[in-house]
Amino acid sequence: MRTVVKVIVLVLLLPLCPSGQDKQDWPSLAYLRNDYKSVSVVAHVLIREAEITGRVGGYENWRISCEVLESFKGRFRRHDVFEYFHGAEAGLKKEYFTGEKIVFLLADYEERKKAFRYSVLENSTLPPTEDRVRKLRAIRRSYAKRRSKP
Repeated sequence: MRTVVKVIVLVLLLPLCPSGQDKQDWPSLAYLRNDYKSVSVVAHVLIREAEITGRVGGYENWRISCEVLESFKGRFRRHDVFEYFHGAEAGLKKEYFTGEKIVFLLADYEERKKAFRYSVLENSTLPPTEDRVRKLRAIRRSYAKRRSKP
């Protein structure tokens, strides 16, 4: 009987415990640095428009139009407007693709169009926080220092 009561109390208290991803300081600097190294573009963006362009199985492909608020890596600068693609599980509401986001984008060159096509690195899009922006600025500075050394 005591075990049942303990389990019930534990289950009732569990929602009060914050998860690792809800922390303001998540993700760690090392996690962000790993994603930063994996992509061509890292930017804090304001999403202007989002629309579904196709469905495959249980997934949807979204075309996102956005404006750069701050660039951490890549060719885009503040106020540049561009589009990228985001694959997501079917059923996500359009509201998920609104507002400000920090995006990590892969670049694929399309020979036919003679242009780059950008798509998100899976599970990398984050809402901006002061801590995340501070960490990305530090990563950007560390890479700029490496490039400037002879």
